[in-house]
Amino acid sequence: MPMRSALRFRTPNPHLGAYLGIITSAFISLSILLALLEQMGWSEAAIAPILILAPVVLAVVIAVRVRTETPEDYFACGRRVPAFYNGVAMAATLIGGIGFFAYAGAVFFLGFDGLAIGLGWSFGMLAGTVLFSGYLRKSGAYTVPSFLGHRFQSTTVRLTAACLLLVPVILLLAAEMKIVGVIAALFLPIPYWICVLVAGAVIAAIVILGGLRALTWTGNAQFVIGAVAFAVPLVIVSVLLTVLPTPQLTYGERFDPLTRAEINAGIMSKVPSGISDALPGDAPQASDKPFAQSFGAIGSGGFFLLFLAVALGTAALPSVLIRSGATLSVAEQRFAGAWAVLFVALFVISVPAAALFAKVIMFHGLSQIDPNTLPNWMNQLVARGLLIAQDANSSGGLQASELLILRDGVMVSLPILSRLPLVCAVIVAAGGISVALAAAGAHLFTLGASLADDIYQLADQRIRPESRFIDLPHHIIVWGVMGTLSFATALFLAVIGDIDVLQAALTALAFLGATFFPVLLLSIWWERFTRSGALFAMATGCGTMVIELLFRGALEDGQVGTATALASVIGALLATGAGVAVSLWDTPPSAAELGYFDALRDPDGESIYDEAKARIQAAAASGNGARS
Repeated sequence: MPMRSALRFRTPNPHLGAYLGIITSAFISLSILLALLEQMGWSEAAIAPILILAPVVLAVVIAVRVRTETPEDYFACGRRVPAFYNGVAMAATLIGGIGFFAYAGAVFFLGFDGLAIGLGWSFGMLAGTVLFSGYLRKSGAYTVPSFLGHRFQSTTVRLTAACLLLVPVILLLAAEMKIVGVIAALFLPIPYWICVLVAGAVIAAIVILGGLRALTWTGNAQFVIGAVAFAVPLVIVSVLLTVLPTPQLTYGERFDPLTRAEINAGIMSKVPSGISDALPGDAPQASDKPFAQSFGAIGSGGFFLLFLAVALGTAALPSVLIRSGATLSVAEQRFAGAWAVLFVALFVISVPAAALFAKVIMFHGLSQIDPNTLPNWMNQLVARGLLIAQDANSSGGLQASELLILRDGVMVSLPILSRLPLVCAVIVAAGGISVALAAAGAHLFTLGASLADDIYQLADQRIRPESRFIDLPHHIIVWGVMGTLSFATALFLAVIGDIDVLQAALTALAFLGATFFPVLLLSIWWERFTRSGALFAMATGCGTMVIELLFRGALEDGQVGTATALASVIGALLATGAGVAVSLWDTPPSAAELGYFDALRDPDGESIYDEAKARIQAAAASGNGARS
């Protein structure tokens, strides 16, 4: 009978659903109260800090409440998270502030062509669930590099994977932190860089206090707040425009009014261009592509390449895969993946409705607006830097080319465009910031765990062989030192480097797809795959992306483009081919590697890591007893 960890006998809290219900009700009640106070004369200066900071304080309180000192809780949440709640945390990590703000803005500018990103997320989450997550749960490894190291019985493979993982995850962390700073600075009387620093301090505190356990339960609360903040204004606008509270099903009836408004605003059909020319940047720009025109901004080939690059990177995203070990069993983890796919897909199909509603309201009657007497909603957007309106051709009216719109502010602009109370815009900002903090925390934890567990721990084992398993207090100190270095790099990119969050996210996913997807696919699904094959596969995928990054500035003005997506897909194919060729040329895997591969296919019982740990501890205990 396999040994079970004592922690595993502790069942999940039966009141988890009630707690999330209380959090949801409290956030809605606070929003309603502040809406009433706004009507009574409260200013934005009083309302915005309360609504934005309340979810942040709640997350810190939850982290303090669930802090832990046991390695299994810190790295795997005790392996007892119900499937639904793990799925919620996975979805929050993937969507984050990048999806909430940048992806929504991309769909506003690109129309249905922007769905290449959302569909890539959905399909990638599905592929990761089917191909990887169940087997990672059976492995029990705390990180993706740790899994690869155990699979090939190789510290070289583990160290290589840990080093290659750093760059894309740092990019994602920097992007999430920047989006928090940008949105918070719109409503708080605090400079952007201070908002970024405060966000960094919050996520660092959450991660250090409770690791994956704290991230799971704060992430659930933050996702619920984000879902309410996204859905409530969208449903209200849907009722105003279509009478029905089902925007995903009814926004199609607004296509004709939008098409007429676009024609009157001077938007004409476009010839598709490359991805770099089509993707909107982070500076305000004009929307010049018809929303409903298929492949008007990106050609069908570019659409497919972008979709595939995003899907491959999402499937291999370490910050999502690291949660595979948190559930009670392999079956539970597969259900968790299914929940995550559902939540991501619901978000992806809801964003076009929000983007279309924003566009049809903004462009309706645009040509009849006097540039000298802008309507109140336009003045509000201009005052916040979300919109720039200028009558460039002195026609006495405005055209679409004369409205410069901030991509990352589209979701925040929707309530203002719809003449809803200001508190609705603050609700959207608060929800988006909450989800961004959840994703940033997951990325920071992934960095710290990989640096400390996969790099420091291996070095420590060479010096102290008895330190095979983690001493958590000592480990947290090391995690703090190493995590600070990555954290500082992300801060530099977010504050000084001034990266484009969407560009950074797409670059990171392209890198992950080329470097990690092939090695994970072959290591789980091909018995003959060897450690040399794994090293060559990662080197080939990484090398392809490095070459593309070096030449990107000369080829496409430093922007993510068709070459980036193509390099990711080609890199994944070349890496797969290199892994297969080198493995066939190499000597066959050892008996230990084959045994590990076979053990991955048994969905029952404890994880391989936990069983090995239990055997070693039992042997040590019996040895001590015999000596005494």
